[in-house]
Amino acid sequence: MDRYEGSNLYRLLTDLVKFRSVSPSREGENAIARFIFDTLSVQPYFRGHPEDVRLLPLDNDPLGRHFVFAVVKAPEPTAETVLLAGHMDVVGVQACGSLAPFAFDPEEYTERIRAADISPEVRKDLETGEWLFGRGVADMKSGLAGGMELLMRAAGDSTGLGANIAFLAVPDEENNSCGMLSAASFLARIQKEEGLRFLACVMLEPTFAAGGEAKPSMYLGSIGKINPFFFCAGKETHVGEYYEGFCAAPILSHINLMLDGNPEYADSLFGRSYPPFGCMRQTDLRREYSATIMTRGFAFYSYLTATRLPGQILSVMRSIAAEALDQSISRYRKNAEAFSSLDGTKNPPGNWNPRVIDFADLSGMAADLLGSNFDLFVEESLASATKDADERDRAIALVETMVELCGLAGPLVVVGFLPPWYPHRSSLGDSEGERIAAWAARETVREAEIRFGETLQLRPFFEGVSDLSYCGFQGPPSEMDVFARNMPGWGKLYSLPTDALAELDIPVLNLGPLGRDAHKNTERIHLRYTLEVFPHLLAFLVKKIIEKSRAVN
Repeated sequence: MDRYEGSNLYRLLTDLVKFRSVSPSREGENAIARFIFDTLSVQPYFRGHPEDVRLLPLDNDPLGRHFVFAVVKAPEPTAETVLLAGHMDVVGVQACGSLAPFAFDPEEYTERIRAADISPEVRKDLETGEWLFGRGVADMKSGLAGGMELLMRAAGDSTGLGANIAFLAVPDEENNSCGMLSAASFLARIQKEEGLRFLACVMLEPTFAAGGEAKPSMYLGSIGKINPFFFCAGKETHVGEYYEGFCAAPILSHINLMLDGNPEYADSLFGRSYPPFGCMRQTDLRREYSATIMTRGFAFYSYLTATRLPGQILSVMRSIAAEALDQSISRYRKNAEAFSSLDGTKNPPGNWNPRVIDFADLSGMAADLLGSNFDLFVEESLASATKDADERDRAIALVETMVELCGLAGPLVVVGFLPPWYPHRSSLGDSEGERIAAWAARETVREAEIRFGETLQLRPFFEGVSDLSYCGFQGPPSEMDVFARNMPGWGKLYSLPTDALAELDIPVLNLGPLGRDAHKNTERIHLRYTLEVFPHLLAFLVKKIIEKSRAVN
């Protein structure tokens, strides 16, 4: 690390890491936003053009947080703009254990982790002296520092690159991406009002390499992630009269067995498949103990998408729910008949009429019943969740109160989506801008080999999800409507700037430093690549995007 003491980029990185910008937090996230704004504002270019660096509030944010947008305009006026982007927030430090107090001082943390119980692979990296450890060093303050440095270099270059260079730093990516959602609306607005044309958005997320031979990567897009939910209802009964009711637990169990980790449902593109549905939570909805069988429960899943959109996913969910109901009822009947023969009773099992409905249909039923009181009902239902409930808990509370309001009897499954949603986004050649971005990416791969002897892998998707998802929507606008209508509390609990996403169509790429173990106690970056290779490749990529765009247009 001593080797880099004189590096401005290294000092900027360590300064950024020292901010405890754990998301969500008013103080930490606002403090780092102010630091970035102040650091840029004192540059000679921005002293002369103070209107070109802005500290902007998030839309309707209860924590009052801000994002930073800055642009260095080319000497010759032009609309063409390359956007560098990243997030300022980090995850918490619970994983760091006793070293948590030092996690935001990367030099101290790197020294202290020597005494920790770490794997041989991590120990090997540590002993080389080439890796810097700490919370946020990889995810993603090293990339953010690289983007700031390139912007400041552009600000000091009187000849310019032939286009505007913009920089965007947002909070909340590690939570619900509220920062980028507000920024998307802003970007759509300044496209119109200030006449900017975004040639590309280069996200600065790192490569999260695994294994000693893993290579740094550049990505042509960002994987999508959506959270489908299943609300399951049976019929209540005392456990002593089990067969007078219907338990919701088998419905959830069948759904989970059919869906969780099942490669049949994995999305794929260009011969590469991505992890299928993974169960994030499965729970009973009772709030107290009783001798009543489990009557209501829910499960929600995380699902990575490369091509599939909400309408198709919802169709799969309905099919899964219907099969789970059929299997649960069939097993119930067999069990009831077998028990009847055991105790000599002749009571026939219940004759159930199972039902699967979308949340959109359930919401429509409730709206028909309540009329002008519907909005108040939604607000009160969302507020009825426990004080520490998150957005997903409150959404499910709304589903439950709607089922009660509508008097819907089980066996029943309601399907829909929970926040957040990251639509997949890629630069795979569907537009001239995407073709230019992909070409520039290939040129940068070649430059990495020629200049540094580095094998820079080119991959279709950044697989950790990222804010690139909100650089525009690749699909019919009706698919955003499918999600909105089937997300409980849309517009009150969570929303996307659908109009802005329909207007934006920014080609995307991701190029960042080389990191490992994001979110873990061993999060780290490779210093030589981050401080010597990455800055050159980032500048080269931006230059190639501009050159090719000017040649084509």
